[in-house]
Formats: sequence, structure tokens, C-alpha cells
Amino acid sequence: MDATHFNTFIDALLDDLTPAPVPEDEADRRLCHLLDSPRRIVDEPALLAVLAAAVTARNVFDHVIAQAVAAAERAGIPARRHLRTGADLLTSIGVAPGAAYRAARVGRAAEALPALTAQQRLGGVGIEFADAVGKGVSHIESRVALSDDERAEVVTTLMIQATPSGVDKKARGIAIAKAATSSPEEGAVPVAENTDLNDMTLMVNDEGRVNVTMDLDALTGEELIAALDPLCRPVPLPDGSPDPRPAGRRRADAFGQIMRTYLSNSQRPMSGGVLPHVTLIRHGVDTLGFGGPVSAATAELIACDSTLTTVLVDAASAPLDVGRSERLFTPAIRKGLAVRDRGCAHPGCGRPVSWCDAHHITPWEHGGTTSLDNGVLLCRLHHTAIHHGGWQVYLGPDRHPWFIPPRAPGTPEPAHLRSHARRTMTDLPTAA
Repeated sequence: MDATHFNTFIDALLDDLTPAPVPEDEADRRLCHLLDSPRRIVDEPALLAVLAAAVTARNVFDHVIAQAVAAAERAGIPARRHLRTGADLLTSIGVAPGAAYRAARVGRAAEALPALTAQQRLGGVGIEFADAVGKGVSHIESRVALSDDERAEVVTTLMIQATPSGVDKKARGIAIAKAATSSPEEGAVPVAENTDLNDMTLMVNDEGRVNVTMDLDALTGEELIAALDPLCRPVPLPDGSPDPRPAGRRRADAFGQIMRTYLSNSQRPMSGGVLPHVTLIRHGVDTLGFGGPVSAATAELIACDSTLTTVLVDAASAPLDVGRSERLFTPAIRKGLAVRDRGCAHPGCGRPVSWCDAHHITPWEHGGTTSLDNGVLLCRLHHTAIHHGGWQVYLGPDRHPWFIPPRAPGTPEPAHLRSHARRTMTDLPTAA
């Protein structure tokens, strides 16, 4: 079937749907008559058949749209029309943005998921279900590598689920099981602490409400829980009766309050008499107050730009003494770092000073001091890259930060990079 035949079929279907007077002769009844003037009992088999056929046709048409938009991207059509992606091409011809992005995702994933694509081609799988399977496979592969045979097995397992939400739950279960049984390489970041897996979706639904889903690493999640905790507690009514709000409502109200507090720059609410904070317990295995154990690298990241309260405990973990804060970079030192680094010092970044942590170049626990020569400003993304991503930073003879990119074992050390504020268009060693 070429484009002409396809258009002919569409025209014939449209003609059959055009309203017309009900004919007296049974043989002259068209699809429009069946839909506009159905007869009780008599038309029941025909209506059920049309319903089943229409669902199959919808699935096939959605498959054609997904494949066509993927083919358009491979052919470079969006760029020639000054559009960024195939999804933009669909929205330009009237497709809703959510449906357009879903079709583009399904089309791009089709080649890697042949069994799923075959079922779409037969009209047996809807695009919402296909998108859920594609997302599920991506979710699993972001956490553990899959061979072709394992991917095919995962697709088969996901395809027998009843609903897209069932596919999502099954995929998360598979990811957890496979991550638990796999043997990570030495130095690999645990899944729970891997910021590369962070994801957040924001969608305005048909009622105008905003639906949010988040998948966060342990530290970011801990910070969110710590911020929500003092605001989520039940508040009795004026007459003393219990707070009628369910937990989900209290959590949503707390999140809204955090947003308003941030935007208005007002005082933050107190939690146990102090500002909400992340608690790191360093006794045996490093442990977050809400989230449980974390790796030493994440503990070092938390401690790098934070206040330190020393709590001495006995064998039964009973407090013996509470020290004073002594780890935080002072405002005067941060001002010096701001003058020197002018924002995130990581090459190519330069995010504003207000977005940055002050990082100890030589960690405090390894003898490093809280001083200008032992500090560097880094945004949270690149602060994490230093602690988790294999990057190194040191203070050069010029008293400015220099960065060493990560390298594979046994390979030569890469060229050292100047801080963002001092990068130029040349890599000559004498360049400023």
C-alpha cells in the first residue's frame, strides 16, 4: 500500500462516517447508521465487531504514526523544517504534546524491541502499553546491563502484564532483583546513590492539575524527606480533634509550603528546635537519618560543605558529649572563593556562586583545613562528579584549581584542565 492507497482508504472511511438519513433497505445501512441509530439486540454483534476492529485499527495507526515520525527523524525532516525533533513535527500538525512525545519515544525504541514492534504491527498492543514496555526496559538497563537474550526475556515478561501501570511495577521489580544479584565493579556507585538515574516528570493533566513523579538518589531523597518532615505532622483542629487530612494530603501541603517558603525567601520552619537538615551518623557504617546506610563516598560528599556536630557515644550509643560546629567554610572564606572561582570552577560550568558548595580539596578527615587554598566552589552536579565520578581537583602553583578528568585503568593520565573562570581558546601551557 502506497500513500495514494492509504489516502483512498481514509477517504472511504470518512465517507462511511458522514451522517445520512436512515435507509429503509437493510443492505444500504452504513457505519454512520450503526453508530448514530443503533438497533437494540439486532445491532449488538455488529457494534461489538466494530468496537474490536476500531481498537485494532487505532493500535495499527498509532504504530504507523510512531514509525513514520522515527523515519522522519532519520531522514532529517524536522531539521529541514527548523524543528528540533519528530515530536515537534507532530505537534506542528495538531498532535497534543504528550501524545507526540510518546509516539516519538515508541518509534525510536522499535528497532531495539522487535517482539513488541511485531505485536504493534498486528494491532494487538496499544501505544500506551508499548511506551510503558519501552520505559520499563530503559529503567532496567539504566541499572544493570542486559544481553540481547535477557532483553528479549524482559520484554516478554513485561508484555504479559495487564496494564501500563502493571508494566511499570514489574519493571521496577525486575530492576531491583537484577541489581541485587549483579556483582558491581570495584568503585562503582551503588544504584541507590547514582545521581545519573535521577528522574522527575511534571505533567499538567486534563483538569489543569500538576502531576509529579520523582526517582531520586538516596542523598537527594534524604534532603527532600528532611525538608518535608517538620511540615508533614498532623495538626489538630482548633477544638482538639485529630487532623482530618490523610498522609498524602499532608505531604502535598508540606511540599507546597516548601515551595512558597523558598520563593518568598522567608524563614524556614523548625524541626525539633533547629532548621531542617540532613543527619549523617558516622558510627560503623555511615547512615542517613531517614534513608539508611550509604557509601563512604556519599558520606564524604555530605560532610564536605556542612556543619559538624560531634557526638561522643558509649558502646550502647548513649551520648557522652556534644561538640561545636567547626567544619563549615566561613562567610569570609566563601567570599574569597567567589572572587577567585566566580562560580562553579569545574571546566565548562560556571554556575552562579549561590548555586555552589564549598568543597575541601583535601578532605577534612584526611587532614585538610578549612581555608582558601584548600577550597573550591562546585555546583552540586560537579561536586558529585568529584566524589563519585572519578574527577580530581588540586590547587596548582598558580593557587587556582586544576582538574584531572577520569581515566580508565592502565591509560595515560589526561591533560589537566584549568578552572572555568580561567579557560581560554588555547591549551598552551603558558595561556592564562
